[in-house]
Amino acid sequence: MVKAYLESCGIECFGKDELTNLAYLANVNGGVKLQVRAGQLDEAIQLLIEGGYIKPEDMESSPEFRWAEKVINKIKSIFQ
Repeated sequence: MVKAYLESCGIECFGKDELTNLAYLANVNGGVKLQVRAGQLDEAIQLLIEGGYIKPEDMESSPEFRWAEKVINKIKSIFQ
């Protein structure tokens, strides 16, 4: 559904893990991941927000991700 919506808006989409999910008939690996070209990412996100598929806050980093990012940056600074 989302893939068809984005494609109808001119966004080229690729479904990652589609065949794996079809073979196992369940979301054993986290479901299908929809990918778009890097050059169309911002436009795709905006379209998904406008279409009601996601909310702007869905694009914010989780506290866990922000913590991991701090740790990684600290480690990088040690080795620079």
